[in-house]
Amino acid sequence: MSFTHRVAPTALFCASLAWLTPAIAQSEHPIETELQRCMDATESTHGMLGCSDTASGAWDGELNRVWKALMSELGTAEREPLRVAQRKWVVFRDAEKLALEAAYGAMQGSMYQIMHTDAVSALTRDRVRQLESLLEAQRSSAG
Repeated sequence: MSFTHRVAPTALFCASLAWLTPAIAQSEHPIETELQRCMDATESTHGMLGCSDTASGAWDGELNRVWKALMSELGTAEREPLRVAQRKWVVFRDAEKLALEAAYGAMQGSMYQIMHTDAVSALTRDRVRQLESLLEAQRSSAG
């Protein structure tokens, strides 16, 4: 099989994902918009860390909101495997936070504090996006 034949199905699959989840694929999340606004409004490391902490809290709230919406739309048989996966994701997230803290904590310079908070926030942000995609797929398949 040629390289072109292997790439084309992957490209089509990725394009179909973008079509299925246009709100996620084509627009910035309001939390990201607010984080950028906050970061643009401050020049201090302390201010930027505050912006990142606020965004992290917002992502935690968004995770809970999306989780509840998804659980309410899934059938009984689909809920338990996702619940198991979510518990394992929480264990992974907590271990990853420790690893990030150790790595960034060893670096000198205030910019690494900001990079650390962003990396930690990204864990939850990425999970929210995964669950949002699943929720959108669930809604489109039920409709």
